[in-house]
Amino acid sequence: MGAKTIRETERKFEADADFALPDLAGVGLVTESGSPRRSDLDATYFDTADLRLAKAGITLRRRTGGGDAGWHAKLPVGPDTRDEVHYELGDKDAGVPAELAALVRAYTLDAPLAEVARIVTRRDEWTLRAADGATVALLADDHVTAVPAQGKASTWRELEVEAPDRATIDTIGAALGARPSDSTSKLARTLGKRARREKRPPLPSDPTAGGVALHYLRERHDDLRAHDTGVRLDVEDSIHQFRVTCRRLRSALRAFRSLFDRETVESLGAEFRWLGAELSPARDAEVLEAHLRSEVAALPEEMVLGGVAARLTAEFARAGADARGAALTVLDGDRYKAVLAAFGALLADPPLTAKATRPAAIELRKVVRKAADRLAGSVAEADAATTPADRDLALHQARKDAKKARYTVDAVEPVLGKEISAWRKGTKAVQTALGVHQDAVVARDALRELGVRVHLDGDNAFTYGLLWAREDARAHAAEADFVEAWDRLREAKRPRWLG
Repeated sequence: MGAKTIRETERKFEADADFALPDLAGVGLVTESGSPRRSDLDATYFDTADLRLAKAGITLRRRTGGGDAGWHAKLPVGPDTRDEVHYELGDKDAGVPAELAALVRAYTLDAPLAEVARIVTRRDEWTLRAADGATVALLADDHVTAVPAQGKASTWRELEVEAPDRATIDTIGAALGARPSDSTSKLARTLGKRARREKRPPLPSDPTAGGVALHYLRERHDDLRAHDTGVRLDVEDSIHQFRVTCRRLRSALRAFRSLFDRETVESLGAEFRWLGAELSPARDAEVLEAHLRSEVAALPEEMVLGGVAARLTAEFARAGADARGAALTVLDGDRYKAVLAAFGALLADPPLTAKATRPAAIELRKVVRKAADRLAGSVAEADAATTPADRDLALHQARKDAKKARYTVDAVEPVLGKEISAWRKGTKAVQTALGVHQDAVVARDALRELGVRVHLDGDNAFTYGLLWAREDARAHAAEADFVEAWDRLREAKRPRWLG
């Protein structure tokens, strides 16, 4: 059962029973609307008993009628914008398709999905067109009857404007003369307060250290679940962003460990280390393939000997498929579900220590200072290395410590950002140079291995040797960039307490 994803930007408006739709010709780019198309839509919505999906702004339904009958999952992307994932209808009695249940697993944690509402809609829909016939927006006039699994049935009328951008919706919405709806979806209105999305309050002007830590961890919790969905849908860069979130969480849990029960955060940090490592092959294959293809494309034709492009395709298609399959196996496993459950439990009932109640502006300085000292120590070890291989390993560790330092600064930015902005910028420059160095080292090793195999197969390995030499030069150039970036970081403006 294949999935299709559509990004939609739409807004709902309240309309009384006697509301008359105005003529929208001349509004923005609209020149005509034509005749309405009528549809009778019948949707059954599914969620956990405690409405975990609705509280996260996600809707999961099976709908008949209209031009897009099927199973739909709507996932929030931003204000007025959601990704709608479509699956075929299938057997009505088969329940929620396994693929769709997996898509929202990071939210449900495999809790049973049951019917929570049925919503029947009589829809009249207009296509608003520009002078050249292009679609400007879709306007729907919906007469809704909603029956929640718990509670009373209700009826209402609403208008829905869908367009490629919010500016167009603003223009058409103003011309409608209707009230913007307080509900983001029909389901949210049907379920009422029980399904209301939790709004995270902003940090106070003088937060505690624990307050800052929890605020940051909750934001990363949102990121982790969103990127989980992206990985399952094979969204570009989603594996990378998932791994970045795991690294951010590891850094934060380490930095904030004095604010929480130590055993709890150390255990959770170890699990995020495992999780990021499990998805590493998939991301590494993506990065290496893209880089090598660009390098081959940059070579003069006479320097590309043998079927290099075909060989890269064969190598990385197999590696990419294997790595992605392994990543999905991890996300569908019990260990990952246990990690999500443990993280959710920490956020729901934080095991805070006495230090968490101290003022953030003072207590979190220690966190940044430790990260800075750790980075300085790893750079010193790189300088003390006696062989190129040892130095490469030490620089890789310095890169990881630079990332940790930068992520630590990001976590404390609400209270210390202005004091250490220059130092953070310098840390990012160090991380960037060391990242290029590590990528070149990895590419160099991969090219050597690939060149040997090509040679043993009886093919021409000249181009792989040439590419190896380019990566070697890139590694040395990046190392020189790092030395300059490190010198700038040591000279960067910083508060006295950072040392």
